Parts: sequence; structure tokens; C-alpha cells
Amino acid sequence: MALYISPSAALMKRAPPFKAEENSNPASPSNLGNYTHSHENIEEQSYTCTPIGECEVCLSFEKKTAPHCMEYGNKQPVRCTWDDPDLAENMRNQTTLYDDDAISLPSFRGCPHVKSIERWKFIKFESLNFAIAIMSICLVIWRQRKLAREQYRRLAQRIGVEV
Repeated sequence: MALYISPSAALMKRAPPFKAEENSNPASPSNLGNYTHSHENIEEQSYTCTPIGECEVCLSFEKKTAPHCMEYGNKQPVRCTWDDPDLAENMRNQTTLYDDDAISLPSFRGCPHVKSIERWKFIKFESLNFAIAIMSICLVIWRQRKLAREQYRRLAQRIGVEV
């Protein structure tokens, strides 16, 4: 006797352990359950960050794990402060140091360009341009001299002078 489970039955077995609302959009976040986290009631931009250092390259481990390093591969130290004074006071008065629901302000942000690397790239680019310009000038001078010699030889041949 073969065991056969229809695809619809398999999907029903994999359904989440909570009920979905009847008259709701299946793509809406309300179908994700009654989970509440402390960060859901705080607006995304409820703090302000100012840079306190230069942009620097992330370590290879940070590039894989740190969210601020994943986009550009660089990080810049920042000092962030809460915009809402009440929220800032509540965060200062937390009793536990490592609370799972606590929101910590970022200490780094991603940055697209590291100044020292960009300076080195610029120097290399300008040096390459300078070298190509020098080679081009040398080529033009050599070609002009060659053409002048060729014209002089033709002229000498026309008038019968040996060169």
C-alpha cells in the first residue's frame, strides 16, 4: 500500500499554527500572527545619527555578518541620539543590559567610499593618463619625423639628389 498525500493536504500540514483572518489580504502582515515586539511601536526614523570618524573598510567577517557592512563593504562610526526625549529616558532607565526586546542604537553605518582608497585610485588613474599622454606625444613626434624623412627622400629623388 503506497502512502499518497495530495499537494493540498501537504500545504495544509505546513500551515502556520495560528488562524488567518477571513476577510483579509493574504499578503498583509496581519496574517503573521499575534507577535508583538518592542520595535513595532517605534517609528523607523526615531533617532538621529552623526558621523564621528572616517569611513573605513570592514573586515571580511564583518562583511558577512554586520548589516552596515553588507551593502558597500565599508563602515563609518556614528553617534546616534533618540529624537523623542521620553524614549531616550526610557532607554537610559533599562535595568537589564542585554534585553532581547531592547532597541540599541547603531554605532556604525555603511558608507560608499573610503577616502584613502579613493585617493589611491585617483592617483593611479591620473598616473595612467599621464603615461598614456607621454606615449601618445612620443608616437606623434616619431610619426612626424618619419613622414618628414619620407617626404625629403621623395623630393630628393624627384630632383635627382642622392640622400
